[in-house]
Amino acid sequence: MINKIIVSASLAGGVIALLLTFIYGGFFFSLLASILFAFSLLIWKYGYFIIPYFTRFAHIVEIRDGYEVPSTRDVILKKSENGYYAGKFMEIQFYKSLSDKSESNQLAILRSFERVISSIRYIVKISLIVSGVDLSKYIDEIKEKRSRAEEKRSKTPPNSSAIARLDREISMWNRLIKRITEGDRPVELIAYVSTVSHGLTKEDAIASVNRQAKEIATIFSSSLGCSVVPLYDLDMIRSFEWEKFFPSTMEELKDELF
Repeated sequence: MINKIIVSASLAGGVIALLLTFIYGGFFFSLLASILFAFSLLIWKYGYFIIPYFTRFAHIVEIRDGYEVPSTRDVILKKSENGYYAGKFMEIQFYKSLSDKSESNQLAILRSFERVISSIRYIVKISLIVSGVDLSKYIDEIKEKRSRAEEKRSKTPPNSSAIARLDREISMWNRLIKRITEGDRPVELIAYVSTVSHGLTKEDAIASVNRQAKEIATIFSSSLGCSVVPLYDLDMIRSFEWEKFFPSTMEELKDELF
């Protein structure tokens, strides 16, 4: 929310400064417009990194449906009758795919995952958002390239040295189409893990959940060969909201992740 407000305000200020440049001229308004537009782009692209520093300095706390996002923007708090709950979200970045492994390696990875689950001392929630990748446009592009190569070959004289090169190119496109259409359908995977801790004060709850998160990240990364990265600001809030409703189409998912 804070990111959107800052970006909207910067864009509005940039437009006003640009209009003033056309009306009154001068270097100052054009420079101001450029700075505001650049700042809005910076916040839009890297707000997840910049905004926590800004909110921490300004002591800004955000309230969302009874939940509190502190100025550090790295946890979500909720008050209870005897203290506070603190929730932390982390993204799991996998670098291995089971489909590319042999059966023995697949079994080893699955056993590693079982060891991870059994060694965690805290309650965690592992969430996976899976969406199929539409390859129809990509396949159409490959077929178009193959058609152009076939057309060139049909117009090439039989004794030309380019015949062999065009035959290799056509064979390459055919192999690529066969590999894509006959293999397993690729999917896009978003994985994150969340954990919750309780404390008598906000500080106790935050410190406790941060300790839990570090231990969980260490267990996952060492056992599964993946990276576990803490989520901040909009990325954290987005994951929190996805617990209730997540994007219903691939286009919505890409828009939220851009």
